[in-house]
Amino acid sequence: MLSNKLEIFRKEFLNANSWSQRKDGVPLDLLDNLTNEELEIAENELIENLDLKDDWQINGLGHIKSKKALPKLYDLLKKSKKGMKISIAHSIFQISEDKEMTDIVLTEVPKLKHWTEIIHMLYLLPIFKDERIDSMLNGYREHKDYLVAYNATQAMGLSTKEVVKKFRDKKTAPNNGYNSLWQKVKTKFNL
Repeated sequence: MLSNKLEIFRKEFLNANSWSQRKDGVPLDLLDNLTNEELEIAENELIENLDLKDDWQINGLGHIKSKKALPKLYDLLKKSKKGMKISIAHSIFQISEDKEMTDIVLTEVPKLKHWTEIIHMLYLLPIFKDERIDSMLNGYREHKDYLVAYNATQAMGLSTKEVVKKFRDKKTAPNNGYNSLWQKVKTKFNL
């Protein structure tokens, strides 16, 4: 007999389309709580809903290591670009440890420019356990954008204290272009 956990999965995972449902990321725990019978149904529904518009299904199939999804994932991989290609490569690697996915990630990561794309990808990289990818991830710890540097450090499992301190110091250092509004007002009005 199926429990209401499958319906919760459908509502909060497959059909999650509101900000409140998506703000905390992919709810992989919903898959972990399903029985074997429910998980088989969920796997089929994830495969059925696979497309390049949303990576939640891709992430879910990687998480449950769905060998049944591999043909469709490889097909989507050929059609995808940048961040989506990285998500698909990550899921394929989770399922099959296909080493070619490492090369795809190494090619696609430098193409990401916007901080939101970069941050999303940072948490996918550690699974590859590849020296070149680890080096790339480590390089993001020196990124000019605070959120990228912070999340790269966190994705590596390291303390973020130094990143916070570095960016806090940049904002308070004199003559570094980060003067606060109050400092500008004081200068303008000789206060």
